[in-house]
Amino acid sequence: MRIIGGKLRGRKLISPSGREVRPTSDMAKQGIFNVLQFDIEGSRFVDLFSGSGAIGIEALSRGAAEVVFCDNGREGITLTNANLKSLKELNGANYRLVARDWRDCLRSLKGKWNYIFCDPPYGSVDIAEIAAAVARADLLEEDGCLIFEHDSDEKCAVPDGFELAKSRKYGRITVDYFVRAAKICALTGSFDPFTTGHRMLAEEAARRYGKVVVVVAINEAKQGLFSLKERAEIAKLSTEDMPDVTVEICSGMVWEFCKERGIKTIVRGWRDADDLAYERDMADFNRDHGVETVLIEAKDKFADIHSHTVRELLEKDEAIDGYVVPAAAQKIKDIYERTRRKV
Repeated sequence: MRIIGGKLRGRKLISPSGREVRPTSDMAKQGIFNVLQFDIEGSRFVDLFSGSGAIGIEALSRGAAEVVFCDNGREGITLTNANLKSLKELNGANYRLVARDWRDCLRSLKGKWNYIFCDPPYGSVDIAEIAAAVARADLLEEDGCLIFEHDSDEKCAVPDGFELAKSRKYGRITVDYFVRAAKICALTGSFDPFTTGHRMLAEEAARRYGKVVVVVAINEAKQGLFSLKERAEIAKLSTEDMPDVTVEICSGMVWEFCKERGIKTIVRGWRDADDLAYERDMADFNRDHGVETVLIEAKDKFADIHSHTVRELLEKDEAIDGYVVPAAAQKIKDIYERTRRKV
């Protein structure tokens, strides 16, 4: 094993001789620090299951201001100590080895940390357990990252309170990068097309949750006029002045889409008693699959805004002003005219 970057680049490290310690491969280590390279200098870094200490030492070599190594296995503690002592350039560097269980280590940490790297023996510790301990102690900086290395065959769910920022695969190894979740929700619907009523819901959802993903989904009970791609284009134009709103297409189950992205809340609108009864049934279905639903009533002028009304006005060649967002009106007309000419 060698240090692959920074002031100690090329220096040899003592490799494990037994099976107790499984070091991160050079390919994965290179990949990890390629992701972190511009932010590692001056950072506070935790190598939570240090093994040989190679990851934490790599962080020190690249300019990390402080590194905590943690291991409670005899070989891991011996190896980390030996590698640190073999590098005379690290004399006076700000690091320490915690020879205890990872839970005790996290409880002992003071202040906020930029990176907490976790490479436990594969299958031995769930990232959800580590993430919960990190969140309880409020250890991560606002833009901090919880990094989890695991076997690529091991399915890794997004922990509560976190979002999956990146995931990189290096053969049999996968490295996931989790960041603290901003409050986020999914505004779901068929949006055929996106209306001013939908825009009102997006504004209210953004006010409540901060970040909104507009999820353009298939509704098999409805005959769509616009394609999924066209609906997404219209939704993007309708929300382009809202920096915390993004638009994505979902071709499967909405609850699966949300769970894959760590989104815990769906926002839906309702206008009348029939709407409300339907939405409550759907909310029960989504809750059974681990996703909550918040229902927002469309009031005043928005109570009469329907996508089907926009489609009817287009068919009659009448104005759609007031029913759609001005920024998307021409796009809607152009797509409709192009579609009608093909029929």
